[in-house]
Amino acid sequence: MNPLKKLREHGQSYWLDNLTRSMLQDGSLERRVKQEGLRGITSNPKIFHEAIQGSSEYDDAIRAAARRGLSPEQTYEELAIDDVQRACDVLRPVFESSRGQDGYVSLELSPHLARDGEGSTREAVRLHRAVGRDNCLIKIPGTKEGLRAIEESLYQGVNVNITLLFSVQRYRAVAEAHLRALERRAEEGKPVDDVASVASFFLSRIDVLVNRLLSQRPGLEAIEGKAAVASAKLAYADLRERLASERWLRLAKQGARPQRLLWASTSTKTPGESDVKYVEPLIGPNTVSTMPERTIAAFAEHGVVRETVERGVDDAFQVMSELARSGIVMEEVTARLVDEGIQKFIEPYDALLDHLSDQLHELETREQTHDLERMAQKLRADVIRMTTQAGSGHPTSCMSAAELVAALFFRHMRWDPHEPTARNVDQMVLSKGHAAPVLWAALSEASAIEDDLSTLRQLDSTLEGHPTPRNPWVRVATGSLGQGLSAANGIALANRLDGLGGEVFCLLGDGECSEGSVWEAAQFASLHSLSAITAIVDDNALGQSAPTPYGHHTDVFRRRFEAFGWNAMVVDGHDMSAILDALHRARRSDTPTAIVARTVKGRGVSFLEGKDGWHGKALDEDQMARALRELGDVSVELPVRARRVGPEPSPAGGDARARIEVSYQPGEEAATRDGYGSALEKLGAQYPELVVLDGDVKGSCRTKGFAEHFPERFFEGYIAEQNLAGVALGLSCCGKIANFATFAAFMSRAYDFIRMAGHSRARHLVFTGSHAGVSIGQDGPSQMGLEDIAMFRAIAGSTVLYPSDAVSAERLTQAALGVPGIVYLRTTRPKTKVLYSGDEEFSVGGSKVLRQSDRDEVTIVAAGITVHEALAAHETLQAQGMNARVVDAYSVKPIDAETLRSCGRSSGKLLVVEDHWYEGGLGDAVAAAIEIPVAVHRLAITQEPRSGAKSELLDRYGISRRAIVDMALSLRR
Repeated sequence: MNPLKKLREHGQSYWLDNLTRSMLQDGSLERRVKQEGLRGITSNPKIFHEAIQGSSEYDDAIRAAARRGLSPEQTYEELAIDDVQRACDVLRPVFESSRGQDGYVSLELSPHLARDGEGSTREAVRLHRAVGRDNCLIKIPGTKEGLRAIEESLYQGVNVNITLLFSVQRYRAVAEAHLRALERRAEEGKPVDDVASVASFFLSRIDVLVNRLLSQRPGLEAIEGKAAVASAKLAYADLRERLASERWLRLAKQGARPQRLLWASTSTKTPGESDVKYVEPLIGPNTVSTMPERTIAAFAEHGVVRETVERGVDDAFQVMSELARSGIVMEEVTARLVDEGIQKFIEPYDALLDHLSDQLHELETREQTHDLERMAQKLRADVIRMTTQAGSGHPTSCMSAAELVAALFFRHMRWDPHEPTARNVDQMVLSKGHAAPVLWAALSEASAIEDDLSTLRQLDSTLEGHPTPRNPWVRVATGSLGQGLSAANGIALANRLDGLGGEVFCLLGDGECSEGSVWEAAQFASLHSLSAITAIVDDNALGQSAPTPYGHHTDVFRRRFEAFGWNAMVVDGHDMSAILDALHRARRSDTPTAIVARTVKGRGVSFLEGKDGWHGKALDEDQMARALRELGDVSVELPVRARRVGPEPSPAGGDARARIEVSYQPGEEAATRDGYGSALEKLGAQYPELVVLDGDVKGSCRTKGFAEHFPERFFEGYIAEQNLAGVALGLSCCGKIANFATFAAFMSRAYDFIRMAGHSRARHLVFTGSHAGVSIGQDGPSQMGLEDIAMFRAIAGSTVLYPSDAVSAERLTQAALGVPGIVYLRTTRPKTKVLYSGDEEFSVGGSKVLRQSDRDEVTIVAAGITVHEALAAHETLQAQGMNARVVDAYSVKPIDAETLRSCGRSSGKLLVVEDHWYEGGLGDAVAAAIEIPVAVHRLAITQEPRSGAKSELLDRYGISRRAIVDMALSLRR
């Protein structure tokens, strides 16, 4: 009798570790099942990769996938499931005759899920259902993270093949997971007789590594090559003990099937050793030997069949003891083998997807190029009609980018034209915002918007002259050039934090690449490995008033991006095949990618192509008619099929957040920046959507603690404030609470980005400016934020908060996270006394009256550092017989107008004192708010400051306690 068939007499089944479409089509798999006793089969991406590369049998299916626009992952899954289903059907008679003991086909999860228990469970259930065969096993690695997935999957009725087992200890853990799953099903009245599992113990890999370790320890040659079989025999002994236990016998009475041990990796790796080394010694009941073709042939020829698995157990113990005495710890060996095994699965899996990606891309490009070229012409025609109707716009800047936009929206991007708010998609940021008409045209042709294109630039239209979120497809407002790439960085970071695999494209103009912020963003993307970002530079060589600095010298931009660590390439921006190839290569890059596209402004119309003087100029009716004739027939339709990149992320956070505990003592000294930093550390745990950005000042601004506790949500942007503001905006538009912290003075460098964040209707964006005012001391005027309150007050809908002590700083930091829109939190460098108890409440729009009486002659309104000067002045004034009211106006915007009016009526005069320029700060806010005939007097910075001690500077520039006393007394007279 064939030794392979004889294995069954000893309770062992043999399975094949190779599944190909050819064996399904030529009948060889069925012959093996019927004639050679084959009882099961496994598959994996490595084998599948070799099968696809080595034959043409999958070509038709891959072409069909390409026509349907499937991704490489979807294509692989379809091909693999089809093969597994057909193999399951071939093995179905074995499954039925063995009553579910044999006849299985294994399908492997993505190896990238090996450390993701929750994801493995979700995918195991989904794939098992997709195959739809009860003789299918889903492979889940026996990692620590996989244990929960194994139990949950079995509990949900999924048959599981546990892989990557290298030690008895880990085998025991997966066997326990199997028992727990069946016990849970039994307790809930679910059947246990229809759930199958095997535990795959990998053999030859153990010996390869252990032999390498033994070679470094002379005198242990006798146990070389014995660790794998010894470990397997001990695992089997553990199996026999478990099958005799009361726990198992209870389940067996209900029909539960044993979890058999499967011997995997049975090919001999060491030259000169027996080619059936891992088969002959491990034959016995409740085992499976899965073999490659060569081992099957060798065993069929000269294999000796006898029940051996329980022989030599004492020798096995001896081998393991010798290994331990030599310093070889099998748990460490296991950990290393698991890591190597995962990587060995990942590499062929990724190679397979790359191969499929190339095939799909080639097929799709070949079939779609012509239609995409016509769509580009159609977009040009739409743009000309729109801008002519509007009488203004930038048609020629749109026409140079038509192929780029057509390639993205109608071929490359995975997006859903019916869901503008989806995040599990690819996204495009139009940084060259003046090209908005081509964006509107693309969205219209893709049926993503129903807006009439002829309403471009009209008052009630969402199709504005430059993109704003009034149109739901626009995440961030653009048009102030040089901002889009920073926002793309933020979107890419948010995607990474939420585990989304979408790409982020940013379309820039060559003119805007003169903006330094573009290169700040390029540096940030590279430093943070944002490989999902692709910047596309529309190098049309013409600016608004003259040629751009480098014209069509595209290599200038290529070299610049490469210098920042980007993958950069130059293409003809009107060659559709070249564009698609570049986008395809970008998707495969492990760094950010820049595609520098050489284009012609006004492309497609002879009297516009490459002609100066047409920037921002619409055609008249006669010119439009001539241009449309030149563009020719544009009657093309390219429906966009909805495509996603994984599941939509669950929304983070919620409305109910606990108040943080604040534990300062009144009179204790602490800077408000310290309170802010302390609050961030506490809030990080409550707000999983909180992301903190720093401009190389984390020690000074006190974001360092958050960075240490939540490193995955802290991003160092270095000295590049424009980019950091843009990144914060990108994060905000993806549902994150972004907090960008730097010195208040340096916020002014990013003001255009802050202004545009206002136009972008940022959902939740917090800026924290530290080291505000002259109170910072000796560093001098370049470091003194004196314009910041005015800047942020000028942003529509903004909130400005200015705490005066550590308690209010902590409370207002938490309040800032709950306020929608743009919030500015101003903190100070010097330590000040704690004024409030830890349970004090600070509402946005409120204030605190700290001193008052029925005889007050003036109300001193202060915020931040000047609150302490006002309180000291109050004591001096009181000693001199003058009563003064003191208000801590910590909410500068919205300001507590009601309290200020009441105080103004009671005291007759308001004296505002602030560590800010006279213009635009707290004084202006108070004067604008009170709306009653009460004099508002002001003390603020009115002269160029210089270096000095804090007290010297406050006094010199008229905002100290002495200055307040002098002013109050003068008002009395």
